[in-house]
Amino acid sequence: MEFGWVVPVLICVIVYALVCWTIKKHNYRPEIFAFMGPCLMIRTSRTGIFDIFARFRRTFLVYGTLGVVVTAICGVVMTALIIVTAYLTMLLQPDPSPVIQPQNLLLIPGINDFVPSTFAVWFALVFAVVIHEFGHGLLARVEKIRVKYTGILALVIPIGAFVEPDEEEIEKSPLPTKLRMFAAGVTNNMVVGALCILVLVVLVGMIVPGTLPFVQGIYEGYPADLAGMQPGTVILSIDGMPVSNTTDVAKILSTTVPGQTIEVLGEYKGEQQIYDITLTSIPSEAAGSVAGNLSSGFMGVFYGDPKAVTDTLQAWTHPTSPAGAVVSFLNFLVLPFSSITGNNAFSMLVTDTPDPAYLSAPFEGFWEVVHIFYWCAWVNILLGTFNALPLGPLDGGQMLREGVKSFLTKRGKGDYTQAFCSMITNLLIVVIIIPIIMPYFFR
Repeated sequence: MEFGWVVPVLICVIVYALVCWTIKKHNYRPEIFAFMGPCLMIRTSRTGIFDIFARFRRTFLVYGTLGVVVTAICGVVMTALIIVTAYLTMLLQPDPSPVIQPQNLLLIPGINDFVPSTFAVWFALVFAVVIHEFGHGLLARVEKIRVKYTGILALVIPIGAFVEPDEEEIEKSPLPTKLRMFAAGVTNNMVVGALCILVLVVLVGMIVPGTLPFVQGIYEGYPADLAGMQPGTVILSIDGMPVSNTTDVAKILSTTVPGQTIEVLGEYKGEQQIYDITLTSIPSEAAGSVAGNLSSGFMGVFYGDPKAVTDTLQAWTHPTSPAGAVVSFLNFLVLPFSSITGNNAFSMLVTDTPDPAYLSAPFEGFWEVVHIFYWCAWVNILLGTFNALPLGPLDGGQMLREGVKSFLTKRGKGDYTQAFCSMITNLLIVVIIIPIIMPYFFR
């Protein structure tokens, strides 16, 4: 295992710690630098960017009002799903899943087993947080609430953004104003997530089947396996003769005999490699999939069907019914977990895999663009729905608090607001914890 990344990371952490220590010790530029735990807030009072959009006040008031409805629906649906999950956990008593491993409960690329540490993922995380916080700042100005600061939140590297409206002005605002402002972050995330999905659908529609022979799988213990060939290899030539499809490969192999050694030029993950493969007889279990001369040599591979993949992608991105749309959306959400669900057909949309080698992309860097839009959609929707939960400091929790406060105050029982909201938060936390810890007690 290589640890070449350790030294640069340690240097960055040490430099960050020294910078933070110096700023704190000398109270340097407190109007710019502040701290939130170990995070450094680099802020500015120049918030004029929000005023640009605040000119379209009527439009954004409608947007904000719709956002309250969207956030409330997301909060109710997410709460219901959490309750159902907890109920099914107690009923079915499942074994612990890799999904609930401690490191997989955190959306940290490289730490979470299902979230790769790639540029696309890091970009999506920062982008989603910026979009979320921008929504709060925008609606604050639309509602004529002063935004004191906006800026970047850093923990060694920039990890997000923040907006700091004037708390006193928020407290004095009427209920609809508060609800619109609290819901704005979730609304922005959901809208941007939906737009990214639409772009992703357009991009997937540009993919066409390739023709090169793509090795989808290898028979264990057979010649190709013994020669070190990997699934995902594209065969370019055999004994110096170029091949452009599986028919070419079959024609060449039909002239060979078991025991004959052939030289196969393949490409795996962008790198070419030569494999010296000593052919064997065609086994009975593979005879049905071999066209032509059954007495010829056998490499021990089977090929992917690019047309089937593109057809499946098209069916996934262009559902023909509401039920199909729901299934497609659920497939989209669970795609990062494909390694444990067995649904690997679309893994090329999530991260670098050999699979796109048998598909024709319309332009250079196409798959990198696909990864960015996939993760921007996924992270925005995840961040939005999570923040819609009626939990304490989350946007949904603040909306619940303000709604309950208004309801109880009109009835002379405003003092019970905190107790009621704390009860809801604590109950929901317990329900969230049940599917995480109970499987370990069922074993």
